[in-house]
Amino acid sequence: GIGTESPGEKLEVVGNISASGHISASEFVGGQGNSDVDTGTETVATATNATAAFFDYVAKNGTNLRAGTVTSVTDSSNVEFNEVSTVDLGDTTDVKFSVVLSSGNLLLKATVLSDNWNIRALVRKL
Repeated sequence: GIGTESPGEKLEVVGNISASGHISASEFVGGQGNSDVDTGTETVATATNATAAFFDYVAKNGTNLRAGTVTSVTDSSNVEFNEVSTVDLGDTTDVKFSVVLSSGNLLLKATVLSDNWNIRALVRKL
């Protein structure tokens, strides 16, 4: 593969990039999730040491689906977040999202009123 010899070097590409496999970058965390969120509150994804995090998600239980983005920001003491999503396919009213601060990390939490939710998230952080 192509790499750099020191952290100060940068790879510059002009044009398109095509890749197979996993691509990682310091501000793009990648796919995370919890394939079995049951009644109560569980962590779905984590943005480590982030000031802002964007959690693109899909929540699924059988034929009940919703996709959206939870946007969050922290000043290291407080957290504000907002969700924008699609209209439900079926009924996803059992799923509520929140973002909490834990040891400098922003955690996407899902609170559900029924079992067996599969919630996947793509995490971007700043």
